[in-house]
Amino acid sequence: MMTAMSANAQFYEVPTKKEKQPAPEFVPSWFVNLQGGIQLPNTPGMGRLIAPTFSLNIGRNIIPVATGRLSVEWCNSRVFNEYTGEKGTFKFATYSADAMLNILNCIEYRERPLSLYFIAGVGCNWSAMKTTNSSHFSPNVRLGGQLDWRVNRNLALNLEYRADNTNDQFNGRLETGTHDWYTSILLGLSLVLPDSKTIIQKEDNSTQIATLNDEINRLRAENAELKNRKPEVKVETKTVEVEKKVVERIAVLPFVFFDCGKTTISKHQSLNVKAIADYMKSNKETTVAITGYASPEGKPELNQKLSEERAKAVAKMLVEKYGIDADRITTAAGGATSDILPEADLNRVCVSVAK
Repeated sequence: MMTAMSANAQFYEVPTKKEKQPAPEFVPSWFVNLQGGIQLPNTPGMGRLIAPTFSLNIGRNIIPVATGRLSVEWCNSRVFNEYTGEKGTFKFATYSADAMLNILNCIEYRERPLSLYFIAGVGCNWSAMKTTNSSHFSPNVRLGGQLDWRVNRNLALNLEYRADNTNDQFNGRLETGTHDWYTSILLGLSLVLPDSKTIIQKEDNSTQIATLNDEINRLRAENAELKNRKPEVKVETKTVEVEKKVVERIAVLPFVFFDCGKTTISKHQSLNVKAIADYMKSNKETTVAITGYASPEGKPELNQKLSEERAKAVAKMLVEKYGIDADRITTAAGGATSDILPEADLNRVCVSVAK
């Protein structure tokens, strides 16, 4: 990171304040979840009708607040038989498409081991119980909640409560105008498979930046020497002719570096823009030419656009924030280059030259 106190000052590192860490990048993931627990119908004598149940779920964590899954639950359910008047059992399966809302991430997204989900789903049931019609299928509506504990990157444990509502013929007990409710409480284990992502390794460019600072200071010293150079005097017989060597004064001002693909000026790089403004305020007759560049990777037309917008961004800050007359500033787009600095990343830069 390179900063400057004024146009004629040496460069030095500015200690940064501790800033609030940004939210971590969300990585979508697939998961496979196997659950086991108990199920009981919402019916008289339900305490004696508890039966084991199992569920298999396959889903995807799509965005920080939303997850979708496909679920199948199967059970050998217990119920009082409408036809025999005795307690009996029947096989059934529930197929459901569920939407899951991460309540904690709705409040604030950050990495945490615990997640609390609200679940809503629709699907269908298959029942082996004899009914008054020939169909063994019926619609299903599901509501529930889940507490999920992420043990590590690929493993999670969860506790889920859900209630499934179906039509009155699901379990063969017919009560006109009512629906059958089944409640399930399940413990589960999830295998989580996060999407792969490209990890960009940031290199330490401190050595290159220090070299750049030395080169800028060398150019400033050279400009100062040219400014103070005395005119050469040529003497001939009875005639004295004075030759003045006109040296154009050129000052290379602080560089403004940009992040990959960005045209906005960061907080720390804005100090370099201020250094340019201080120089122009101290030298009111000078004009400055700002040339934007981009690093060589990427499409040429995009790099040309980036270099143009970067130069305009520096000029805009000089005019709007520091009150520099726009007539004293010109901008140009240098496109992609690898000639300014030896490191490709450092060529995402604006170079300002004052005359």
